[in-house]
This record gives sequence, C-alpha cells and structure tokens, in this order.
Amino acid sequence: MAGSVGYTMANEIYDFFYRGQSITIGANLYLRLLVEPSSRSGGGTETDYSGYSRLILPRAAPKFSATSNGRIANNVVLEFTAPSSAGNGDLVYFDVVDTASGAFTKLYNAGPILPARAIVVGRPIRFRVGALVFTV
Repeated sequence: MAGSVGYTMANEIYDFFYRGQSITIGANLYLRLLVEPSSRSGGGTETDYSGYSRLILPRAAPKFSATSNGRIANNVVLEFTAPSSAGNGDLVYFDVVDTASGAFTKLYNAGPILPARAIVVGRPIRFRVGALVFTV
C-alpha cells in the first residue's frame, strides 16, 4: 500500500483541470505523524509524544518529488524533534494537511509508515530519502 490522495486534493484537481476553477493553497503544508491511520476524508489519531510538532513543508522548497507511476516520495531526509516521552503508540501513518497544529481544513496525501516506527525517547525521528511514499 503506497498511500492515497485525500478528497481535498482530488476535488482541487478536478476543479482546476475539468471545471476551470482556480484553487487556493497556502505557502506551507504540514506533515503529521499518526498512530491510527487517516482516511481520504481525514480522521486518524495524531501522535502526542512530548516535543512533537507537525513538520513544515514549504511549497517554495519542495521536500517531496515524483518518482514513477504516479508516486511521490520525500527527496530529503525528514527529521522531527526528539521525543521526551513515548506518547500514545507506534507511528503507522503520515499525512499532509494545511495547518501547523490542531484541526485542519484540507488533507492532501497520506500513506503508511512501513514498518511501523516505535518512539524512542531522546532519539529524533528521521525518515531517509524515499521512505515516505504516496500515490497520486
């Protein structure tokens, strides 16, 4: 399973390409880590380890790029802060949203973290190049 496109992105693609409507996307998107997967419409349970915050994905300096067959993967090492507590479980999923914290109004892409990643107190959470993949 390589991930999915959220309903937000699908609707915006249709609006732009087939309906001739303009779309609005902020200058930044945010990567969030989940202990329970989200669906194409949202949901999921975000990790709550001490020190966690969503990772900023500036659109002016992309951290994801196309690979092949409609897949997109991270093209740089992605690093989250080192946890000072284990939080609410292993990391099993990630998604891209439009806000830095709390609720969000748009969910773009999502995908699994394979294998699931255990939280290790004091060790930053890093994803090597190509580790996070989703399908467009």
